Amino acid sequence: MNDVVLKYLKNKGYNSISTNYYNWIELWENWWRNEVEFHKYHDQTGMEREMYSLGMAKKITEDWSSILFTERDEIKCVADNKEMTEKNNKYLEDQIKKIKLYDELPSTIERAMATGTAAAVLRIKNVNCDKNYNLIADVRTKLDIIYIGANQIIPLKVEHGKIIDIAIVSENYNSENKKEFYIEIHKLKYDKKLEKDTYEITNTYLNEQGQEIKKTGIAENYTISSDIPLFSILKPAIANPLNNSQNNTNGLGFSIYGTALDQLKVCDITYHNFAMDFYLGGKKVFYNKKIVKTKTIKVKDEKGNIKEENKEIYPDDIMRQQWVTYGDEMGNFKDNPAVTEYNPELRVEDDVKGIQFALNTLSFKCGLGTDYYRFDGSKGIVTATQYLGDRQDLMDNANKHRNNVNAFVENICKGILLLGRILFKEEVTEECEISVTDKDGFLVDTETEKKEFRQDIAQGIRKPWEYRVKFLGEDEATAKARIADEEIDNIDEE
Repeated sequence: MNDVVLKYLKNKGYNSISTNYYNWIELWENWWRNEVEFHKYHDQTGMEREMYSLGMAKKITEDWSSILFTERDEIKCVADNKEMTEKNNKYLEDQIKKIKLYDELPSTIERAMATGTAAAVLRIKNVNCDKNYNLIADVRTKLDIIYIGANQIIPLKVEHGKIIDIAIVSENYNSENKKEFYIEIHKLKYDKKLEKDTYEITNTYLNEQGQEIKKTGIAENYTISSDIPLFSILKPAIANPLNNSQNNTNGLGFSIYGTALDQLKVCDITYHNFAMDFYLGGKKVFYNKKIVKTKTIKVKDEKGNIKEENKEIYPDDIMRQQWVTYGDEMGNFKDNPAVTEYNPELRVEDDVKGIQFALNTLSFKCGLGTDYYRFDGSKGIVTATQYLGDRQDLMDNANKHRNNVNAFVENICKGILLLGRILFKEEVTEECEISVTDKDGFLVDTETEKKEFRQDIAQGIRKPWEYRVKFLGEDEATAKARIADEEIDNIDEE
């Protein structure tokens, strides 16, 4: 994190910010980009080379993103009554389409799984601000959303692991190619007049010396009369082992492969060995120097002096990589033939086994189960449903992560509805239940869930109308009216 930004925040009273954790974030991001020092090595000549790599850090996070959300998943809300539910869903659907939430969410999930944290921030374009720091919309005003990575997030206040106040930092270059820092702070404050908590948002630009820069068209300060934040945080559903006296995590999350860096290295070591076996495993033909023709050529040495050298003429210059000279004297052809072939045996089977073991260990450490990746392809393609049936640990982990994704989306949607009500004067409410339904049934066996729900009704744990709300998408009033005194077995699912 930049010292200019940290100094500015300390002057604002935020003295407890720890910078050590951003070193971990940088390390995880480098693995995600597949740009790490581990891949560099030197050969016997001293020349720097780079290992062949499987790039599994990014692959792991891509696969987790695909598991946790697809464009077929459905975002819906349920308000107090049918009319408000319909208005909320219509407005939400329209705004979600405009801000392209379905397009951006998969990559945001991937970034969160890689670096431990990602965030979405709602912003308002072309809006006015009155003297009391309240926003005023006009015909040009519209909603926008940005997605940021962990290296741009500075938690300022954390309660029970939840980030309450936040600073969002980005670096830009102005028209003079000079660096500027943009700091957006969201702070929860108690409003005595309204007698409730409200969020205050400040926007500040700094130059490289840490001095504030005035920007036209930017609201320096405004308030939102609600405790619902205009930002949403996404973290993997795993405990952060780095949260100790040496590493203050500031409430940030932990990478899905944070404890699997050794396994990532083993994957690349085994794959590099596999590739090098083929690269170095070509056929060689050894032949005695006495049968080689030479011609004299003139070359320059390092000092520019001209000297003569004998250049070997290979029996087959096109395939000169195969031909290697040895010896100076001719022996008898029986014991020491002039030409000898060497055909190395490739260790494909052993290499593949090594890679498969490395992949199994990596996928296990990252919560995907031991058999998620199959390098040899000998068993064919395994469908998601088949694999989930065999690997309950993946199912359990996926559902925990999916709960965090659902909460992330819910917070975004409530922010959209809040701004719709107070800024755009729409007849919507943020006081509602937001659900993200897995339409593929990938994470949830719907029939099993329905059966368990019916059992809960039979035992008096749940009410019959709750079934209709959950599985048929009805609002509470409609569900109660349709259920009346029907028996459980007569619940209409049409």
